[in-house]
Amino acid sequence: METATFRTPGAGLKYWERELVDSPEVKRKATVAQLYFLDYYFQALGYLANRKERRAKFDADTRARNLTASEYAKEFKSYCGRERVVLRKRRTKLKVDQFHIIAQVGQGGYGEVFLARKIETGQVCALKKMKKRTLHKMDEIKHVLVERDILTATKTPWLVKLLYAFQDPQFVYLAMEYVPGGDFRTLLNNSGVLKEEHARFYIAEMFEGVNELHRLGYIHRDLKPENFLVDSTGHVKLTDFGLATGALNPKRIESLKHKLDRVKDAEVIHRSTLERRSMYRSMRNEDPRYADSIVGSPDYMAPEVLRGKPYSYSVDYWSLGCIFFEFLAGFPPFTGGTPEETWTNLKNWKEVLRRPEYDKEEDLIFNLSDVAWNCVTKLIAHASIRYSTPSQFRNHEFFEVTPWSTLRSTPAPFVPALDSEIDTGYYDDFTSLEDMAKYAEVKEKQKNVDKVKEKEEQFGRGVWVGFTFGKNGPGVNAKGLGGGSGGDDNAFQTIF
Repeated sequence: METATFRTPGAGLKYWERELVDSPEVKRKATVAQLYFLDYYFQALGYLANRKERRAKFDADTRARNLTASEYAKEFKSYCGRERVVLRKRRTKLKVDQFHIIAQVGQGGYGEVFLARKIETGQVCALKKMKKRTLHKMDEIKHVLVERDILTATKTPWLVKLLYAFQDPQFVYLAMEYVPGGDFRTLLNNSGVLKEEHARFYIAEMFEGVNELHRLGYIHRDLKPENFLVDSTGHVKLTDFGLATGALNPKRIESLKHKLDRVKDAEVIHRSTLERRSMYRSMRNEDPRYADSIVGSPDYMAPEVLRGKPYSYSVDYWSLGCIFFEFLAGFPPFTGGTPEETWTNLKNWKEVLRRPEYDKEEDLIFNLSDVAWNCVTKLIAHASIRYSTPSQFRNHEFFEVTPWSTLRSTPAPFVPALDSEIDTGYYDDFTSLEDMAKYAEVKEKQKNVDKVKEKEEQFGRGVWVGFTFGKNGPGVNAKGLGGGSGGDDNAFQTIF
């Protein structure tokens, strides 16, 4: 009797072959290829099951009506025509002209975001359009692929959902669910300091979004209020996953380290709470797109990330701590009057982090409670003692009354006033000169990007393998095979 032998995966491979097989790019392509074939056969089986069911219904209906041969032939011809339409739709590639553009709702250095409606289904979405050539020369392709992977990996209500991803020779597109309440920065700018019970609600919801991202194995690393959107019911969703990957762009790391090194000898400017709060509000009023500024400072980024040191999931807890501080104080903990002052504060964060203090009786309502301040210092802390697990966060005394299991169904402190599903009132008006003035810095960034020299090596078609998603529509009706409404966790989507 022969003895079975088992080989270790990768055994017999040369060193360079094993290195290639273990590379993140090959691993990603292997994963999307596996999902492609699973999805391909899933869709095929679903189509066959539905086709058999439609034929059975047609035969039962025609038998029940005792049709003549000529009547049956006429109806069968019509039935075959309908089946051809179904087949044609299955073969059709998703294209941008299948969407009706309603309005622009976003502008970045690498592309635009539009409110759009899919013509065939009437489905509303936020359509993100990015130029392939620009992404290539700015080394941003990996970040876009990671964002697409995260969006397709989960159906949690805490993260913005991806409806479709597709491409043409010049552009890549991400069609995401439209979140009509705008980003949290708009809400924060309008409200200023939040009451503690409202701050508790929002920071708890933001934590849930970040925790869902961590469960997928990703670290966001660039959290700020602008990364959280408010849905029609007032609840929060996390978005913008472009930097949620294993390593920052080396050029960006060097840039961050250089800015820290440049202020190593600068002295900390000690300012009162009222002065810092007033200064920050003034900067916000002068530059509403402050966070998008190419000369702006990363007010919410952990020291390990800024220094290019090893880090863990806890860097996102640092960012949540900074956002939480801003909720209760009216300004981020390390903001300064200039980018250089902010970098100095970040470099000397232990000295700068101070509990906000107010002297005037009318301002005392803004003082943080002892429990709230203790929570802030558990998040904005050295990596060795900072909170780093969900249980530590949830079990803090500040969240004693937080209904974690029913948070999403708890009434929100603020609910957007919307006229319709395509209301854009909480987003900038891209037809307004006043609103467009906010994007002067972004436009300048785009000009600088355009001036960057093209790379000598050309990117091949294979770079975007595995990008397309949902071409047969979310939740194709594959009865008995996990299809349906699109909310079934067992349903696959087309990814090639």
